[in-house]
Amino acid sequence: MLFLTVGWFFIVPTVIFAQGKIQLTYQVEAQVPVFGNDFVKARELAVSLAFKSALEKALRNFLGDKKFEANQKNFSKTLKHADRYVQSYRFLEAVDDPIGKKSEVVMQVTLFPNALGKSLSNTGMAIGLASSKKVIILILEKSLTAGEAVSFWETVPISEAALVQNFTENGVNVVSRDLVKDTVSEENVLNAVKGNINSAVQIGLNVGADIVILGNAVSSRLENQIESGESAIQTTISVRVISVLASTVIAAKSDFATARNEDLFVSELEAFGDASRKLSKFLLNSLNRYWKAPSASQGFQDSRPRPLSPAAPPLLMEDL
Repeated sequence: MLFLTVGWFFIVPTVIFAQGKIQLTYQVEAQVPVFGNDFVKARELAVSLAFKSALEKALRNFLGDKKFEANQKNFSKTLKHADRYVQSYRFLEAVDDPIGKKSEVVMQVTLFPNALGKSLSNTGMAIGLASSKKVIILILEKSLTAGEAVSFWETVPISEAALVQNFTENGVNVVSRDLVKDTVSEENVLNAVKGNINSAVQIGLNVGADIVILGNAVSSRLENQIESGESAIQTTISVRVISVLASTVIAAKSDFATARNEDLFVSELEAFGDASRKLSKFLLNSLNRYWKAPSASQGFQDSRPRPLSPAAPPLLMEDL
């Protein structure tokens, strides 16, 4: 936490979805003492403290506490100008106490996720992110032929390997699983696979990719189609494509395929291969359209907001 002698704060983070984009919103309480009966200056200081605490919490959410602490000096300038990262804010409560000589505010602060990404890029946390056109593919797979994996990183899923092959054959730069493994915690990957967009964005920032593809895959027997000793297998792959630059899902799709073979593994391999080829065609088309769009090519260039003055009046609910 960020501790200052001039006051205290309390943070309650929430995530708000608006038109498919994620916003980082925090409810913050701040209290500062009043010197020389200057309540205006105390109020400005309380608001500034609220902005800093919300921004620090966001950075910790992206990087994790350990990585933030290790690089805290790199973020000193960012935290000093926290108001530049504020998209909007409003006062839930504001009290000036003339008896207790203190100014107290309760605020809801919404930050620009793109501006946070720019800050991380500038500090070396996500080098080359804005124009890299790099993709990460991570699939959590339940396979009939694979044993119980102790760790997500223990084995390479058939579906993931097939998708990576299809992408690389089409000229897409796919970040290797080993690099992701060395950079990203298993907990963060599993959270991202479960649908946590913040975790997905953090993965992309950590390895310098602008697209993260996450999903689940499963294989199952088709008992009613067993013929002449052959194993009939159906595989299903479901994925979401997350833009790190926009902090949003830009595509999502599920596809399946079936295959028969006397060898269960061969049958499963063929089914996953067919499903991945069908899915890859859709995903590659979606990515090509996205990368050609002006908003994608700009990356973080236009995402940095103009500073808000702490003395500005609170924004109304309908303005958020």
